[in-house]
Amino acid sequence: MIVSTNRKRNMEYRINKCMIFFLFFLLFISGYAFPQEKIAISSSVDKSRIKIGDIINYRVKVVHDKDIEVKMPGTGANLGGFEIRDYEELKPRKEDDTIISEAEYTISTFTTGDFIIPPVMVQYKEPEDTTYKELATRKIEITVESMKPSEEGDIRDIKAPVELPYIWWETWGKWAVLGLGILLVAVSAFLVYQRKKQGKSIIPRKAPPPRPPHEIALEALDRVKKSDLLKNRKVKQYYTEISEIIRAYFEGRYYIPALERTSAEILEELSKIRIKEEVYEGIKNLLYTSDMVKFAKVIPKSETNQQILETAYSIVERTKVLPINETQNETSQSPDFETNSLVREKVAEKQRKEETEEIQEDIKKVKTEGGE
Repeated sequence: MIVSTNRKRNMEYRINKCMIFFLFFLLFISGYAFPQEKIAISSSVDKSRIKIGDIINYRVKVVHDKDIEVKMPGTGANLGGFEIRDYEELKPRKEDDTIISEAEYTISTFTTGDFIIPPVMVQYKEPEDTTYKELATRKIEITVESMKPSEEGDIRDIKAPVELPYIWWETWGKWAVLGLGILLVAVSAFLVYQRKKQGKSIIPRKAPPPRPPHEIALEALDRVKKSDLLKNRKVKQYYTEISEIIRAYFEGRYYIPALERTSAEILEELSKIRIKEEVYEGIKNLLYTSDMVKFAKVIPKSETNQQILETAYSIVERTKVLPINETQNETSQSPDFETNSLVREKVAEKQRKEETEEIQEDIKKVKTEGGE
């Protein structure tokens, strides 16, 4: 009995010792197995099923300790097949003992199908770190549907016969046309009488000559310069307007249908004209940079935005046609003097022809008045 009791006590001692050791082991590894989370990232959209061209608000949210430095992905984030229409990084706010940093993207697409917004990387750095670490958001599935109505249910029962309305035109149409004709003749006669009474010509005089294309282009560039397009992050619209202004200027200046042609076709046409090489390179850089922003969704640097506007001003100033009444010395200083000379000769010939026609009209008028 004594031996059995001692064995039982030894067994209970060993079990208690193992239990105590196991509890200490659990307490030791708990700090490694369940560390306190210092930063967390999430992403969301306001809708996952849209029509083509609709707007989606995509938000990236980071919850972190106040001593952690966070860098949001910015406008360079890869959002798959979606175009970034706008981007806003919200001001960090404090909630309990954590800081919430958020960034919101306004995105859209003009292609139907099932899309995936890929994971977006956010960089962060703890106080004791010397390099940034990265966290990734989860991918989000988006379905883009067509605007066309569903073809289901197009087969319907035959509608009942429709009673045709009374067609008044067959009875009263001739009289209505006759009355309208009489009214137009009476109004025309009254207007002619009023113009004669006021001493004005029955046929209005011809309109003044159109403004030079370089004046129109420079005024349009001034409006772009004073606008808030860059301030409001409308970079694509900014490049589109500058490109269209220059293309319209080429139509008036070189008689090229530039608004209907690609950049490569415009450059091919301009290569046949005597233009300085540096001016041609500036035109090439402006057109191709605008195409990259409009069609390839490239977001250029702020220095490039300012430089492209200055390039547009330089192109217009260095290729404009000087007025005929300016001195020969000022004209000869133009970088495109030979090209401008041909254009000026055409303009002078056109003016001489118009003056001759005006003199002939005055002679006919004098003869008519003398005969009366």
